[in-house]
Parts: sequence; structure tokens; C-alpha cells
Amino acid sequence: MKKRLAAILLCLLSVLFISCGKEGEKAKDEKDTLVFAQISECKTLDPQDTTEQYSQRIVAVVYDRLVEIDEMTGELVPGLAESWERLDENNIVFHLRKGVKFHNGDVFSANDVKYTLERAKTLPKVAHLYKLISNIEVIDDNTVKLTTSEPFAPLLAHLSHKTASIIDGKAHKELGEKYFENPAGTGPYKYSSWKVGDRITLEAFNEYFKGAPAIKFIEVRAVPEENSRVIGLETGEIDMTADLSPESRKIILDNADKMTYAESSGINVNYLGFATNREIMKDKDVRKAIAMAIDRDAIIDSIMMGTVEKANSFIAPGVFGYDKNSKVLEYNPEEAKKIIEAKGLVGTKLKLGVSNSPVRMQMCEIIQAQLKEVGLDVSIESLEWGTFLAATARGDLDMFSLGWGPSTYDGDYGFYPNFHSSQLGGAGNRSQYVNPEMDRLLDEAKKEVNVERRKELYSKVADIIYEDVPALPIYYLNDSVAAVKSVEGMKSTSYIRFDELSFKKEK
Repeated sequence: MKKRLAAILLCLLSVLFISCGKEGEKAKDEKDTLVFAQISECKTLDPQDTTEQYSQRIVAVVYDRLVEIDEMTGELVPGLAESWERLDENNIVFHLRKGVKFHNGDVFSANDVKYTLERAKTLPKVAHLYKLISNIEVIDDNTVKLTTSEPFAPLLAHLSHKTASIIDGKAHKELGEKYFENPAGTGPYKYSSWKVGDRITLEAFNEYFKGAPAIKFIEVRAVPEENSRVIGLETGEIDMTADLSPESRKIILDNADKMTYAESSGINVNYLGFATNREIMKDKDVRKAIAMAIDRDAIIDSIMMGTVEKANSFIAPGVFGYDKNSKVLEYNPEEAKKIIEAKGLVGTKLKLGVSNSPVRMQMCEIIQAQLKEVGLDVSIESLEWGTFLAATARGDLDMFSLGWGPSTYDGDYGFYPNFHSSQLGGAGNRSQYVNPEMDRLLDEAKKEVNVERRKELYSKVADIIYEDVPALPIYYLNDSVAAVKSVEGMKSTSYIRFDELSFKKEK
């Protein structure tokens, strides 16, 4: 009897072992990591120390903000604040979600809001977004009141900006800047590891207040070459990528059995900036001549295959303050050549800077050829993203190719950082542009609560850009994303909501 029982027990254990083995194999086969490739790696995980997209894509899902922006509609929606009420033009009360946790286990409260925004007000890259906040009052753990020194029209929009991402005040006080080596946000994904120069790995935060993400790990890789990203999609080495050229769009659409593609009108503008601190670029007439020497239609038709809209303003349709009647200097090579010759500048050497973006590199090559036609000798300097940002912040290059997207969907963030004299350099004003009248208009627009009056002020701002040409808007960039067929929930947005994605279940 004992032998028989032992045999039965051994049989049961064998079945259990085989069953567990099969379940283990099944679990092993299930994909739990999404590989996302972008042009450049993240530069920092400090949300208050970056305004560049490649870092903010990660900031967007590691942290949350009081208010969020729905990129598909441009509307403000509740975030860490489940509701808010305006008491008057200078006071607004936020009612915070209860029970929200940071990745380190700390409970989110109004004290973290106060700590984050007070910190943001002291940091040069982002202070202008929050400087009119004069007082932050913690009413209780779940209620906070913001008071502004003057009416502050874009306040809610600014609080949706990635630099308003809430950090754990208690942990940051203890760790200082080391906090950002292993940051604790409240977002759907938590930091796991960073192989500098290669990839950042994020892990799903199972206690996220909206529910745990479907995909356990997100691996964000830096892959500068667009061809490599597309080939990676074809081979399955990469699951998702963004910021694609029309050529890549065609390849992906031609391989619809393997990949999916989504595109929509975006709010980013691709532009040519002029460093107005450089000797030759101080002359407004020279900037106008260069602008008139550039055939934007040729750039759009050849590089973008006619898929984008030519810009008539530095801000795009869909951004508050956009005026369809705004103007940009049009192609007039004859007039451009006259100005260059009259000023004795034929043969003048200029430096045109560009980051490691293939599309912008092609655009710069066309601009180089077009400026040669009017007598200017342009050399192109292709720089790694971080080096490029540093060079343009210092004003080291005569011209530069760059993009800007006011992710708040408000003209204040479209114009102010790029053209206000208080924002020279890395804060946004890489054109080193100084104009007291521009400053006055931008300051007034920030405080103006009358919607129609604000629109008028931003129209005047656009008129000054047309007259002074600190930058030449070229076209509005579409948001484009692509993924392998197994990825579901993809949307064509600048900031990928990885927590809304999932892998198709095998049938």
C-alpha cells in the first residue's frame, strides 16, 4: 500500500512539474518589453531642468502633473488634481487625488506640489513659466491654493507642461540632485536602469492610480539613424519609433502586413534660427535677405514630399494665439542677392548648425545651395544633440536648424521662451534676440485675461518676427509614429503614452 501511495504521489508530482514547466514556457514566450527607438537619448530625468523632447518623453511617464494636456484634442484634463476652481483672477484652488503614491512608497500630498513649483521658480530654464505664482498655500494634504502676483492667463496650460511634473519633496530634500539618479515619480512607469549612450529601461508601476500598465517594461533606445529604426521595425528588434520622414512613411505603409503607421497635424514648427549676437547677423536686412533666399516650397516638396503645411507663423494652428493672417518672408532670390551685393557680403562665410536629424540635415543642404546662389558661402556643422544644444545656447553658430513645439498649446510657451530677452540661451532664446517692444508685448500677453485681447497681442508678436526675422519658420511638423503589428493603442502624439499601449494576445 505504501509503495502504491508513493507511486501515485510521484505521478502527481511529475504531472505538476510538467504542467508548471509548460506554464513557465508560456510565460517565457509572452512578450513583456516594448522597445521604443528615438533619435537621441535622454539627457536628464530632472523634469525642471529640460525642455527638450527626448528627455521629456521619459519624464512624461515617470511623473505626473496637476493638469494634463490631451494631445489629440489640445484640451486640459485632470491629472494629480482631480478638480480645480478659480476664486478670482489671482487665486485658484486645486483638489488633489487621494492615496496616490510615489514609486518609493511615499504618499503624494499638497506639500509635494508646493515643493516642486517653488523649486521650478528658481531654475533658469523654466522659471518664466511659473514666476507669476507669488504664493503656494497648503490648505490640507489634498488641497492647495495658488496665488499669482498678477492675472496669469496661461497658468493652467503651464501646469500641464512636463517641467511642472511633481517630484517627491521629502526625498529630494534628503538626496538633493542624487534624487534624479533614481527618481521617484507618481507616473505609470518607474525608473529601472540607464545605460548611458544606449538605453533607459522603465518598469510598470503596479500601484499607479489609473491602474497598472499592460506592458511591464519600456526600453527607450537612442538610434540616430532613421534607416536603422525602420529596419529594426521590419526585423522586430524595435517595437515602436517616432519622428519619421516621408520616405520612411512610404516604406512602412508598403509593409502594412508587418507594421502600422499613424500621423496627425502637430504643433511643432521647424525653423531656421539666426544668432543675432553674431556680427553679420546683427543686421536685420541681412537676415531678411537670407530668409528671402530660401525656397521653403522646394524644401517641403523635395524632403517632406508635400506632406506638411508651410508655416505662416512661429506657432501652429491649434495653438492659442495663432493668427491665420500672420506672414513669413517669401522666396525672392533677386531681392536677396541685391541686398547681399549692396552690403559687400558676396563670398561671406557662415556657419549653419544642425543636430543629428537626417531630415534637418537634408534641409540644411538645400539651404546651403540656395544661399550660395545669392553669394553666401555656408558650411554645415553637424553636431551631436547635446553638443548642438550647448553651441546654440552660447550663440556659437550664425544659423541653426531646430524645431519648437509649445506643448502647453498656448502662445505664451510658443513665443516667450524663444523671443523674450530674459530667456537668452538655453532657456529657449537661441537667437539671442533682444527687442524691448517684443518683451513688452509678451509680458502683457502673459497677464491679459481677455481672450480676444491676448490674441491681438500675439498677432503683433508675429508681426515683429516677420519684420525683424530672428527666425524663419519653415513648416509645421506632423506627429508620426510607427509600430510592429503586435502593438495596440498607438496614437500619433509627440509624447508617447506607453501606459495606454498593449501587446496583442496570441489566439
